[in-house]
This record gives sequence, structure tokens and C-alpha cells, in this order.
Amino acid sequence: MARDPSKPQDENRLPAQDTSASTELAGPGRSGDSPPMATIDVELLRQVLQALAAGGGVPITVSPAELPVVTRLAEELAKRPPVTVAFPPCSDVMLALFNTQTTPKDEEVTGFFEQYFTFTEHQIVATPQGNVALDQVLDPGLVECISGSPIILGRDTASASGWPPPWCLPPTCVTLRGNRRLTGPRPPKRTDLRLHRLFLGDVLFLYFFGDRMGLFKILGVILDDFATRGAFPIPNGSLDTAGYRDDIAAFVLEAMCRQTKSGLSSTMRDRCATYLRCLGWTTDDCRPLNLPSKVNQGFSEGFHRFIQAGSSFNTAKRFADAIRGATVPAAAASVATLVEISDTLTLLKQRFEVLHYGRNYYNTLSGIVWTIAALGLIRELRTTLGIPPAYEQPHEYVPAAYDLLVLKRTGAPSGVNRYEMHKNCAVLGRNLLLDIEVLNEKDTAPDGELERWLAQVEGEIEGYRKSYRDLTGGVDLGAPGTPVIEQQA
Repeated sequence: MARDPSKPQDENRLPAQDTSASTELAGPGRSGDSPPMATIDVELLRQVLQALAAGGGVPITVSPAELPVVTRLAEELAKRPPVTVAFPPCSDVMLALFNTQTTPKDEEVTGFFEQYFTFTEHQIVATPQGNVALDQVLDPGLVECISGSPIILGRDTASASGWPPPWCLPPTCVTLRGNRRLTGPRPPKRTDLRLHRLFLGDVLFLYFFGDRMGLFKILGVILDDFATRGAFPIPNGSLDTAGYRDDIAAFVLEAMCRQTKSGLSSTMRDRCATYLRCLGWTTDDCRPLNLPSKVNQGFSEGFHRFIQAGSSFNTAKRFADAIRGATVPAAAASVATLVEISDTLTLLKQRFEVLHYGRNYYNTLSGIVWTIAALGLIRELRTTLGIPPAYEQPHEYVPAAYDLLVLKRTGAPSGVNRYEMHKNCAVLGRNLLLDIEVLNEKDTAPDGELERWLAQVEGEIEGYRKSYRDLTGGVDLGAPGTPVIEQQA
């Protein structure tokens, strides 16, 4: 059988120059008539040994390995500059239950905080390209008044004016500086990179992880009980004299209650409008609102068309590789299929721009702050709420909290884990959309960026497909035809 010229030679085989001068190495229990395990060119080996004995070097050519596509995309994401956005009031209080320096660290829950935030001063007005000074835009009288105010005097600000003033948009000590899509196994962990802004994929994360999973419903019951009902012995900090854990949790609860009463919290109406405008999706709780928001049908159709096409492409490629390995070289990946996927991704990326219209970006940021704060609060209060102390991981205590507080039932957990399904859809779907933000989908050449990226994210595509099927009770996004999308508006 002819050797496949497209496949490299066995690493254990040196290129033979004279087959008559070669020696076969037979493994244990092998006869001389058995197929050779490896062949060594004796003459070539003699030349190498002579060069080494003479003190000379053996010339070796080293070329840098090409970076995986997902690694390059992660670096491109990190280059995207921050945008102007004000954090929700009291964000640094609501997120105070997270400590990234604690040892041992709650890797998963604290990890979600680190995917988005870092505790440091947040710069509300992002520096534009060209470093145009804000003082050149604002009226001199406004600059002079704000700069001389004792409220902000001496505060280190990014601009000389100190605008916007803290009495209108309060500063915060938490900012967008996260490591999502920058940790392994693909791409490898990069501690030197951070994402300084939100992307449309983060709206999908909020949809599945916050609303669809039910964290906001759990939080609503906790806040209502703390403020009004009193069914659970949630401490307000005055009972704990040995530490500060109860005090911090009480401050988080009080801040959330105040924000809710004043209308500054992340509201379901705001999030539902953003889901419709950015994703074209809705929830059972959003439908009764009958919001007049413009529905982004193009995103929903394009994203699910991509999942179907990407899954089919990788499946066909695996079959082709199997055939090629068994018989003769197979044809290269279908350029027509790659062009079809490329066109789908191009149209999909055009729908990403909606995130930057209206309050969509702020609604997403506010929702993620409240979602992660809720996760930390549930972790802190789980035993107070009556969840068994043995439930130490979020995939254990989050479903238990939902059953106890929202469904008003107790008992053995069901066979399908509510937390894991929603988390997988949230993280895998977000990762794919983050890559698509900076992917060169126009490179449809064989072994081009699009084809190599599809191969590298096959696990994410199939993982999202499986998790969505489990979540919806059987809707397969990779099956032929038009799937019935549960969340379609």
C-alpha cells in the first residue's frame, strides 16, 4: 500500500538513503519475517556518530510552532479597549464576599468573579483613541467647578476634570478586568492578559446563568425574607462578635435591598428587553411583559445555523480522516461548506453591534454584577437556608436552593443537574461567541483559519449541543432541518 504523502513519516523512522544498508529492529516476540517496527539507515547513523565524535555539531533546523487559532483569538480579545460605562451603584459592596487571595480559594465560584472583575478603581469614561483630553470637550466653567469640589479633591482620576461627578455617578472599586476565554485547556492559561469590556457572548452567559438557571429567583426569595418575611434566621451582623463574615453578608443584603427599593437594581424588565434586542430570545417570565423591544431574529437564526453547520462539518471531517487513514488520501475539506459557514458567521457578526445600542451594554453589566453577587450570597447563606452542610459545591447547593426556595420542595435531587446544564450552555456558548468576535471567518482556504478554528472548538460546539439537548428535553441543534428553539421570541 502506498504511503500517504500528506502524512508525516513515523517519528521512529529515519529516512533511508540506501535500503540495502539498513537494519530492521524487531520487537520482543517478533520474527524476522514480521513487518518491521522501525528502520535505521546505518550509513546515516555512522555519519551522525562520526560528527559527534569529532566534536562537531549536527545541524538542526528549528522553526516556531504556529499558535493555535484560539490562542491568537484570545490575544485579539484582550487588545479590545474598554468602553465608557458606569458600574451599578454599590457594586463593590455587593461583590465583597469574593476574595481572590483566600487560600484555599473556592475555585469555581470565585472563578466566575475573576472571569469578569478585579477590585480596583473603575474609570467610567474610557480614554478615546488619540488621547483627546476630556477638558477639551467640557465647558471650562463645569471643569473649574467640579475640580474645585471638596468631595472629589485629591481623588486620583483619569481626567483632570473629575467628571462625571460622584454625586451623580458614584465611583466604584471594582472594574471589568476578567480572564474569561484566557484560561486553559484551550487556550493555555495567560495570567498576563485581561478582557476590559463586555461582548455579546456575555449577554448569552447572563441569559443562561442568571435568568434561565434561576439565580435571580433564588435571590428574590432571599431578599424578600431578609426584608419582610423572616422565615430563615439570616443574621444582620449583630450576633457575630468573633469575625466579619456575618457583617459583610448583612451589608451585601442591605445594599441589595436598598438598590431594589430605589429601582436601581438589575430588573427583569431591563434584562428581558436586552435579551430580545441582542439575542432574539425570551423566557417564560419575560413573555407576559409583552415588551415592544425590537427582536434580533438574525442573531438567533444565525447562531443556531452555525451550531448545526459546525457540528455537521466536523462530523464529516472525522469520517473523511477515518477513510483516509484506512485507504487512500481523501479529498480536502469542502470549500463550499466552509464558504457557507463563513457567510453565516459574517451575517451573525453584523448582529453583534446591537449590544452597543441603548442600555443593552449597561443592562448586561448590571445583570452580571447581580448574578455573580447572588452566587456568592447563596454560597455564604446555604446552611442558614437549610441546605445540608455536605453540599459544598455550587452544582450541589444551587439546585438545592432552587428546589427549596423557588419550587418549595425538598427531597432527593433529580437525575439531571440544573446547575451543570445551564453553566455548560452559558460558558460554552459564550466562548464560541467570544471567538467569533475576532475570528477571520473569511479565510476559507483549506487548512485556513476558519477550518483550523472549527477543529479546535469542536468540543465546545458538541458540548453546547449536548447541554442544550439535555436542557430542553431533546431539541438537537445539530440535527438536519430547522430546530424548534425553546427561547425563540
